Amino acid sequence: MKDYKYKAKRQDGSVVIGNIAALNEEAVASYIRRQGMYVADISLNTSALPSFQNLFEEKVNMYDVAVFCRQCATLLGAGIPLISVLDTLSKQSSKKRLQDVLYKITLSLREGKPLSTAMEEYPNIFPELLTNMVAAGETGGILETVMDRLATQFEKDYRMEQKFKGALVYPAIVLGVAAIVVGIIMFFVMPIFVDLFKSVGVELPWITQIVIGISTFITEYWYVIIGLTVLGYYGYKKILCNNKQFLLWRDGIFLKVPILGELYRKIIITRFARTFASLARSGVPILEAIAIVSKATGSLQANAVLEAARDSLRKGDSLAMPLEKSGMFSPLLISLVQTGEETGNLDTMLDKAADFYGAEADDMIANLQTLIDPILIVILGVVVGTLAIALLLPIFEIVTKIGRA
Repeated sequence: MKDYKYKAKRQDGSVVIGNIAALNEEAVASYIRRQGMYVADISLNTSALPSFQNLFEEKVNMYDVAVFCRQCATLLGAGIPLISVLDTLSKQSSKKRLQDVLYKITLSLREGKPLSTAMEEYPNIFPELLTNMVAAGETGGILETVMDRLATQFEKDYRMEQKFKGALVYPAIVLGVAAIVVGIIMFFVMPIFVDLFKSVGVELPWITQIVIGISTFITEYWYVIIGLTVLGYYGYKKILCNNKQFLLWRDGIFLKVPILGELYRKIIITRFARTFASLARSGVPILEAIAIVSKATGSLQANAVLEAARDSLRKGDSLAMPLEKSGMFSPLLISLVQTGEETGNLDTMLDKAADFYGAEADDMIANLQTLIDPILIVILGVVVGTLAIALLLPIFEIVTKIGRA
């Protein structure tokens, strides 16, 4: 999240100036338009606190939002008025930041604001999917049902995300420890052997010369390595990650990676189907639903495809046609979308697609550890074997010379 300051105009001509935390300028502009205002100016808030202070800021994650939605649905189902529900949840939440936000929303409701409008003021807490579905729920008088659907969706998304992260924790730890050990060997151990080999005057094999060259470079130019690493990371985060063309290219590369690319595709399809079904069932207009879904997938490639689908729908074409043309979505999903459009049960068909691909993604994540283990063994074997050979070959040569003498 970045801190932006904005200037907007109301329809009566009055000017509104404010600050908001958002992912990018497009999110800020979207927020301003939802308030019924016109964008006059958007810029980064340079007077904001240094970003490193945000490291200590309490985070509200998807699980916290899911719990909020579930509790809200339960209390509304018990017949408790909405203001009382939010007042109760603002005192019970385990996150202080969420408590403060819910308290402020409660005050906004007492002033007569709808819940969805009050939530839109905190886009870094409540995703656009939630605020739009809440707005639909308020309009249709089904807020309890909508909150229950949102809780279920956020819980499923959170569980899938945690499974994927959990599958990557073990290899990350192993590779991290291996990198530290190799670094210690190259920085401290290899220089000792280099001095030994020089004093004996033994002829070094090519593999030993390569390892010694790497060790010497690390020892003499460690500050250059650190500097280039920091500079590269900063350039990647600040320059490349703000370049839409690069992000689109990177997203396409992710989709082509063996195994992980297929998993990524299934996650995208699951998010698309589940989110679209929830929005359609809650009464959100289809064009608005696609705009929300395109951001909820987390993929710029999918975003581009769904924007094309939105244009196609404006012209009176079907949703399935642009999805099929893109080649990104599976034939099964295309078939289910076509059936849903023909029968008028698009939300039901997408629910089935979400369940199917969600189960497949879960299975792939569960098997990911099995696939990663042999790859790790090969990588560690190559690294350790190379270092062992590079050290042992000259030692054998030294022992042979001593034996001959």
